[in-house]
Amino acid sequence: MNTTTLWAALLFGVATASYTQTTAAPKAMSADERAVMNVEEQYRRAQLNNDTNALNGILEEKFYETNQNGNSRNKAETIQLWTTFHISARTIEQSDIRLTGNTALVTGSETERNGTGVDRMLFMRTYVKTHHGWRLIGAVHFRNPKLGPSR
Repeated sequence: MNTTTLWAALLFGVATASYTQTTAAPKAMSADERAVMNVEEQYRRAQLNNDTNALNGILEEKFYETNQNGNSRNKAETIQLWTTFHISARTIEQSDIRLTGNTALVTGSETERNGTGVDRMLFMRTYVKTHHGWRLIGAVHFRNPKLGPSR
């Protein structure tokens, strides 16, 4: 499977999963699910505070992301970005976690306020359980097409 096909499949999965509504009561989280969601919050705070040391510990060595503008970065490039890129807020409106073995997938919606405006996005972040705990290995963000332009 080529990279373009893989990203398209991932984006389709995020869009589909993010718009699935359920009426069931929330289930209790397992210890691993709580641990992943804790790293999710650490990641959000590290970006808000431009804490590149924290990001270094959160991101797996093979980390790779594509942001809402289509820019892709590895771990070193992502850490370099956060030395100069500032956001004033990142709010998670909704998130879901799916866990299988040593892999966790977190999908949801978030709003980011930065120097160029406001981005209302859908996201999918993939975590792997390592001997150091849960680490973020991949992330895809894209503007929520159901909400229209937000800049």
